[in-house]
Amino acid sequence: MITTKGLLIGYKQQMLVAVDDLQLTPGVYILIGKNGSGKSTFLKTLTGSLPVVSGTISLYDHSIHALSESERPKKIAFVQTQFPVVDFLQVKEYIALGRSPHTAFFGKLNQHDKEMVEQALNSLGIQQLAERFTNELSDGERQMVAIARTFAQGTDIIALDEPTAFLDYQNKTEIVKKLMELGKSHDKFIILSSHDIDQSVASGADFLVVDSRERRLSHLPAGTFKENLISRAFSDY
Repeated sequence: MITTKGLLIGYKQQMLVAVDDLQLTPGVYILIGKNGSGKSTFLKTLTGSLPVVSGTISLYDHSIHALSESERPKKIAFVQTQFPVVDFLQVKEYIALGRSPHTAFFGKLNQHDKEMVEQALNSLGIQQLAERFTNELSDGERQMVAIARTFAQGTDIIALDEPTAFLDYQNKTEIVKKLMELGKSHDKFIILSSHDIDQSVASGADFLVVDSRERRLSHLPAGTFKENLISRAFSDY
């Protein structure tokens, strides 16, 4: 379970958003709010790369910010909006980089590591891309590969900063569908930010909503009416 208590997030001890006391079970959560409302700040705080202003955020009763630099990537993975293209690296090699927190100094993969890479390829349905080079991929394929790398990392939490940005409707739909499948079948916390209200409502995921008026982040269940989400996240009145 992910729990927060008295959590205030922001930069340089300046509060940007107050977070409700949350108790999140494994599953998929879509984070919505205006640009500049604090979505990225929440993801950075959740992944431990940004300190809290005050309060706590815990994973199974262990403070995320108490994790060491070596332990954190074993528990939490983060997918940036833009895929870093690495020339002359095959997809399977790129996904294998997700195992680096678990490998020895020289990064040699053992049998379990190889199985995790294979499982990631299969779970995302991209086995046919394994031998391709990353600079040959389409935008949609690149994002699938980036998600596969974090899945191979074997973490409890996967945070994604607008993973469907810059993609066409078909690719957006396919990626959200795959994330929903992963969340349901692998007992993980998958938290992604999005601006696409219609697609978010249709996904069947729960919501984390940054209220633009109150500067507060709240949990709303799946099935919340679209109008309520828009009112909470995007209205100035």
